[in-house]
Amino acid sequence: MMRQAKILLLMLTVFAFSPCKSSAAFGFKFDGSLDKPAISKAYFEGDFHRVLPPLEAWRTSRATKIREDSIFVYKYLSVIYAADSTTRNKAESYMVQLLKLMPTIELVDMYISDNIEAIFKDVQGKFLKQQQYVRSHDDLGRVRQDSAFGAPPGTPAAKQNPKRSAQWFFWTAGGVCLVAATAGVYFLLEPTTPAGKKNVIGR
Repeated sequence: MMRQAKILLLMLTVFAFSPCKSSAAFGFKFDGSLDKPAISKAYFEGDFHRVLPPLEAWRTSRATKIREDSIFVYKYLSVIYAADSTTRNKAESYMVQLLKLMPTIELVDMYISDNIEAIFKDVQGKFLKQQQYVRSHDDLGRVRQDSAFGAPPGTPAAKQNPKRSAQWFFWTAGGVCLVAATAGVYFLLEPTTPAGKKNVIGR
């Protein structure tokens, strides 16, 4: 009952934008779901003013949302708002929401301009960089010990794992001392000739 009431309220919100009062509000089907084909058709015809109301009504509604519908809505809102310089900030915000849902998504199928493509690539680059940083650093900017990315590029090996470097030093030093001690004992115990030369057996 509650879900039906939410769907009815959502449809009433955009009903005023529908050119035909005897049918469902534009952008929605009778069951309250998005009419994606109708929205896409209006978008590619350049009728942005008709597309925005159902997309924003769906975004602001409290009805349970499907992930695929969210991707669809943020994708179209990103492009439409990016086409207007006065709403660029809103477009970038929606692009971030889109990338959170689908980090690998592209907008090539939207037939966007070079300017909108540049905006999206800039937002996408910053988003991926931010996500990588968050995964490899804590809130204070320190590299996480369990990070799969390891230390940042250019970090000296000793700083990456000081404990391992110290262990390597002690093992190496111990090996050198052992070899030196063995060689010293060998030369001290081996008999020599009066002239100081080694006494070779068989001669």
